[in-house]
Amino acid sequence: MMCSSKNLLLVALMSVLLIHLCSKSEASNFDCCLRYTEHVLHPKFIAGFTQQLANEACDINAVIFYTKKRLAVCADPKKKWVKKAVHILSHRVKKM
Repeated sequence: MMCSSKNLLLVALMSVLLIHLCSKSEASNFDCCLRYTEHVLHPKFIAGFTQQLANEACDINAVIFYTKKRLAVCADPKKKWVKKAVHILSHRVKKM
């Protein structure tokens, strides 16, 4: 009887851990930009970008730049430097 109650406890703890890990992985897929960077990024430091739309899962429109150092930087899509960087990066991809 003692062995079975220990096994039951172990199974319960493992279930709670599994549920916790699954909920974390789903939440990380929906990370959103909440504010924009104050810094201008030069296109030579940017490896790629994606767009975040406010009408989907997030509150603000944003361009998410991924730097060559694997950092994600949220930028205001209305800013002139962001539009220019997106234009440069879009043409860079087409040339490859």
